[in-house]
Amino acid sequence: MKFTHALLLAGSLAFLACGDDSSSGPSSTGYDCSVTNGVKIVSPAMGETFTVGQTIDVVFGTSIDEDYRIAFMKSASDMPSELLDASYELPTPADGKTCYTVKVTLDAAHGVEATSVGFIRVIPYDTQYKFDSTPIIVK
Repeated sequence: MKFTHALLLAGSLAFLACGDDSSSGPSSTGYDCSVTNGVKIVSPAMGETFTVGQTIDVVFGTSIDEDYRIAFMKSASDMPSELLDASYELPTPADGKTCYTVKVTLDAAHGVEATSVGFIRVIPYDTQYKFDSTPIIVK
């Protein structure tokens, strides 16, 4: 009887874990997401090339326990265009070591256009000045 309950619980947890593809929890990617007093983007790497419409993983570490905006900018001084329809809530408390992975789509609906260089920016909501950016190429 206990085995049946354990099997049902495991199946239920597996079903719940298959939810929304827009974000996932802590990542075991092998990246070094260590950071103190801020945010650190580890992927995409500086200068990676993507196409409009492509879905990519944004991997970052943070020591700031807040919700986040993931944005695209055509230039470093441009206004950020949101890549998510809602804020990204950290699935575990920020510890300055954990990597978080968020799936975003680089599409026109989110302000992305083919340009030579653009920027992915990860921005904490309440302490926006502690963001991190990485330049990418969009074709």
